[in-house]
Amino acid sequence: SGPRVGAAGRGNVKRSREDVERLIAELEWDREQLDGLVATNQRGAERIAAGATAELDYAALGYSMHNLYGVMENACFRIAKFFENGLSSQSWHRELLERMLLEIPDLRPAFLNRQEYLLLDQLRGFRHVFRNLYSRPIDPDRLALLQGRVPAMTAAFRAAVGRYLLFLQELKG
Repeated sequence: SGPRVGAAGRGNVKRSREDVERLIAELEWDREQLDGLVATNQRGAERIAAGATAELDYAALGYSMHNLYGVMENACFRIAKFFENGLSSQSWHRELLERMLLEIPDLRPAFLNRQEYLLLDQLRGFRHVFRNLYSRPIDPDRLALLQGRVPAMTAAFRAAVGRYLLFLQELKG
């Protein structure tokens, strides 16, 4: 038997049915946002596939991938904040994603399985590099390789959110 609404949270912190409903709504919102970003990403990928080779085209595709990960990370942050709180200020992006692998007994199941984590971690790593490119050009080959994995990454995220929404429905009772 899983945790009940009153057991969710850190220590004696109680989570109400409304708190769980809010997290459900937020995760559903993240999933909806992902759909729009996937469409934008696909348009960027199609431009490049049709022969666009300008730096701006690669930057736009990279930006769409950056935003895809942003939504995914947002969902992870919501879960961590809801159940656990507390991330170190250094390397919190990596720590947050790693934390989503953890099942915490009597608190919450893992959000990601190992395969989903590995896929999302590739996008996290890319986002870090993309945000810090400044005067370096984007590597079109690396971008294409990662873009080829975007469908698997977004499917993994959708699956994780779907499982978590089922857990949250049970949690609220």
